[in-house]
Amino acid sequence: MKIEDLGIGKVGSRQRVSATITWENVNRPAQELYFETEENFAQSLSCNPSAFLVACIMPAWRYGEERVFVDAEICPELRDGLITAMEWFRYWYDWYEPNRPLVKIEAKKGFKASVPPASPRAGLTFSGGIDSLAALRINRLNYPFDHPASFKDALFVYDLEVLHPEVYNKALSSLAEIAKDASVTLVPVYTNIKYLSNINTELDVDPDFWLDFWQYEFMGACLAAIAHAFSPPLNSLTIASHYDVPSINPYGCHPLIDPNFSSSSMRIQHARLLTRFEKTKLIADWDAAVDNVRVCNRHDLHKFFAETGLVNCGKCEKCTRTMLTLLALGRLKGSRAFPTDDISEEQVASNVHLYRHQQLFPQLVTLLREAGRPDLARAVERIIAENNKPEWKKIWRARRQNLRVKRILHKFDQKYLAGNITKAKNYFYPSQTK
Repeated sequence: MKIEDLGIGKVGSRQRVSATITWENVNRPAQELYFETEENFAQSLSCNPSAFLVACIMPAWRYGEERVFVDAEICPELRDGLITAMEWFRYWYDWYEPNRPLVKIEAKKGFKASVPPASPRAGLTFSGGIDSLAALRINRLNYPFDHPASFKDALFVYDLEVLHPEVYNKALSSLAEIAKDASVTLVPVYTNIKYLSNINTELDVDPDFWLDFWQYEFMGACLAAIAHAFSPPLNSLTIASHYDVPSINPYGCHPLIDPNFSSSSMRIQHARLLTRFEKTKLIADWDAAVDNVRVCNRHDLHKFFAETGLVNCGKCEKCTRTMLTLLALGRLKGSRAFPTDDISEEQVASNVHLYRHQQLFPQLVTLLREAGRPDLARAVERIIAENNKPEWKKIWRARRQNLRVKRILHKFDQKYLAGNITKAKNYFYPSQTK
């Protein structure tokens, strides 16, 4: 893979930095990779070759490229960190053979330490969910504003979790209230980085991207690449954590992985590891956060969001789980973030699943009984009992195996059937890709 033609320019009202990505060992057309922001943030965007290298390294390795060549100078610290990240993934995941060669990293202008910005400026990736809100809250509670690690910028990315312009713009408006209250600059970011997956057209995104590649290999690299595109002026970025210490296991965004995407001028950090309950409790006394929290990823409901002005459906698993915790903490009533300020025992029983969120629930039983909701306490107790059965581990393993089978079939379709099965699926079931 070659990364060439690095440049900066304008596309409409946005500032864009871009590079041409040429695949060498994989039969794919060249593509433009870009990062954009609105014109009033143009001075914050940098045509940093590190951004393109971090974005490309994991797709190159996953899909069989032998090298990544950058037509620029690269920091040796970043090169070594990328090698370490690949080594971790090769050790963790059985879909990589133990002796699979790592991608070689080549820089036309050599390897030299990048120069840190003259003034330190820290930021965080920000979606408005519980994880990133907790990371911002901890920072504001524990760091004076003039501390080098005190957050100044919050990067909110379009076309990763939020796929529709109307939903993104509404979320941006909602998150602006939080940013103003927390005294951080909310920076909108636009990128086509996810199209470095196996297919690079909007309707033909690799079906494994979200459930497999994104979760287990690409999430941290993707967010770190965006950070490098804003360095300078940023010199550090914190990625919100997902799990607490007992619950965390191999994942694409992980405290053992994320720091490896650092260079001498940009520090990538993983936020404190807390339980979901601890994070929700941490922001429960923050009115701006409770009124504007955004946890819903139901992309198929974009018309509902546009018509109602809401950013949460109030019915999906993530919404139900968050509403349940806020109710137990006495903070759901009055919140503007959800369509309703109450939930039923039936909704909890049918929607909430534990997986790796086991630490969320034990505290809720007592709190719900104290709040006069024994019905919800019973629902939580039943979920805990069901989760303690060994069958859930079998289900989780079966799900992982199903993902591997899907990936094999997808590769066969692309190699031998010109992607016609994928195209047919997207034609008949467009909601799965939009």
